[in-house]
Amino acid sequence: MTTANPSPAATIAAITTAPASAPATVATPAWNGGGPPADADAIPQAYQRRIAELREYGIEDGVAIRAASEQDFWAFVGTLPAARKASLVLTDDGNLRAVWKDGPEGHLGLQFLGDGQVQYVIFKQRRGDTTISRVAGVDSFADIKIRIDDFGLNIWGTDDST
Repeated sequence: MTTANPSPAATIAAITTAPASAPATVATPAWNGGGPPADADAIPQAYQRRIAELREYGIEDGVAIRAASEQDFWAFVGTLPAARKASLVLTDDGNLRAVWKDGPEGHLGLQFLGDGQVQYVIFKQRRGDTTISRVAGVDSFADIKIRIDDFGLNIWGTDDST
């Protein structure tokens, strides 16, 4: 007997309505780019397919996707309904890492550590300069969103930069 995978919307809903023992989710921020795209399931479906691929590659390499990392990934992207699709990879320690590019001058990489924490790296070319600012660290979902704003990263709209 084959069981169907839940829809991306159901997956996100299940995670964001998880019991109190699950990590808390962050409400959709005011700066989310104006709401979900016309086909709100297209990007989550692409993520589901990519995670399934990563799960298979991980089995071949002896690396399982950490459940806490996957849960945090879904919780985080669920708060960004208008964001472009990120590139998604599996790290050697089983974490999911998402990368958004803001044209040639910006880059946001987030590794989902569990417990609502992300390890991040941001690169952004300064206006009118060839200097690249770089910042990295570990932060909460809410605080990384502040950093995205502070650096003026544009991760909204269509996925035309990857």
